[in-house]
Amino acid sequence: MRTIKIFNKANYEPHWSKYKRDSARAIIFIGEKLLMVRSQKYGEYKFPGGGIKPGETHTETLNREVLEETGYSVLPGSAAEYGKTLILRKGWDKDEIFEQESFYYTCNADEESFTKPSPEDGYEKDFGYEPIHVLIDDAIRANEKLLNIREISWTERDLYMLREIKNNYGI
Repeated sequence: MRTIKIFNKANYEPHWSKYKRDSARAIIFIGEKLLMVRSQKYGEYKFPGGGIKPGETHTETLNREVLEETGYSVLPGSAAEYGKTLILRKGWDKDEIFEQESFYYTCNADEESFTKPSPEDGYEKDFGYEPIHVLIDDAIRANEKLLNIREISWTERDLYMLREIKNNYGI
């Protein structure tokens, strides 16, 4: 899969141990809007997706996370590689390097399969994430205002991806 962007904060020492957490993320257009998740706490938009569990394929992760976070199922066979990002930064709580590759896939949602989302991670519940259909320019504008909030460090990545997708699709 092609690397779209490396976000290297370089705020760590190279000899520190690494904590690696890879993820699979969905790019889903429904009409002219993106299916994303939005935080009630901060108002940022992020792509549905999350951590790849041991033994799980990227497609299995994508299916599980999209269903958990949005309530929609991914249409079987619709996932196609889009690209990946890499984040390297100091870990939150100790002297370690946090490394995360996010693998992005375009896919289609089964719009008739909607059920109530059931976020699994504690922070997702705390932040009040909910699925939303949003115009890409609205998501870009919202995320631009939130770049310096430590608790939502992924906003830089998602903003970059929103702009990249906008340019790639010519929207």
